[in-house]
Amino acid sequence: MAISWIGAVKAVPWGDVIAAAPGVVQGANALWERVARKRGRDEAAPAVHPGEPEGDRIAALERTVVELQKEALASSQLIRTLAEQNAQLIAKADALQLRVRVLTLAGAGLLVAVVATLASVLGR
Repeated sequence: MAISWIGAVKAVPWGDVIAAAPGVVQGANALWERVARKRGRDEAAPAVHPGEPEGDRIAALERTVVELQKEALASSQLIRTLAEQNAQLIAKADALQLRVRVLTLAGAGLLVAVVATLASVLGR
């Protein structure tokens, strides 16, 4: 099972993901603002009274629209939160990638130092 996860992680084009993260956050923020703005405009719209012809049907449709707008607002908020979390995850992954590079170079340098020390001890 671990091998499939490792293969999946290696298959991800992390450079593309890192490059796209700011755009994802901006897109989620824009979606959030559009939905929130639309919600504010729709709340200010005049209500239709049920006593008017087809008023009950229209009122039911308006309630449905209001519920759908609430769901869209909640969905866009979730998308925004996920996009921000994704950006944080990408930043952490980038930091870890840099740390691995540094540790690899330090390990290689230590290996060279050990081999050189060993060679000088054995060469005496």
